[in-house]
Amino acid sequence: MFEWPTATPIELDSYPRRFWYEHFLTFEIPLVYRTIQIDVTELHAYVKHHKKRFAVTLGMILTRASNHVPEMRHRILDGHLVEYNKVIPSFTLLSQEKIFRLCKGVYTDSFVDDYEENVAIIDRAARDPDPNVGSPNQGQIFITNNPWNSFTSIQAPYTSKLASVPVFCIGKMYTNNERLIAPLGIQTHHSVVDGYHVGHFIHNMERHLQDPTMLERAFMSTFE
Repeated sequence: MFEWPTATPIELDSYPRRFWYEHFLTFEIPLVYRTIQIDVTELHAYVKHHKKRFAVTLGMILTRASNHVPEMRHRILDGHLVEYNKVIPSFTLLSQEKIFRLCKGVYTDSFVDDYEENVAIIDRAARDPDPNVGSPNQGQIFITNNPWNSFTSIQAPYTSKLASVPVFCIGKMYTNNERLIAPLGIQTHHSVVDGYHVGHFIHNMERHLQDPTMLERAFMSTFE
């Protein structure tokens, strides 16, 4: 069932990254862009065997990996630092008329339930616009899939209002040394996310890419 995440204020007096949080707020564009090449060989075999959609399944991995990094749930909301209890996926898709659309998905950390509901949400949004798109709730991550071309660098559109929402851009898969590779663009706000936190996210993601059956089990991050 669709449910918006809830935000809790973070007290800056006890926030260990306060200096860097305030420092990068002074930047005109305080974003960090990374594009990495991820090995999706096992994931591709998994979705093919289980007859699932590649982009949706990878989106669920990105969502779970983000939820297990607290800083990836931090947002700058109306000028205040907050932490969401969870983040949900916001998918891009093409409508039946080949028009770009957005839709808000679900996340309960139960892949079996979340996958089926997200597929239903995406299919419904392909026919009719998602009524949740205009909500100011920032408890989400943006996931866009571009299966038409690969890339080594990508930058998503910038708006200061939503700048602290992480953006993930999935590119066209290609083969390298008999492995299936896909580019993944990662965009984060440096006031709330450092390289260490992105490393934590990548660690969580790669564990699931190496063994996609982890989606079907409870997960605990072991990153240090």
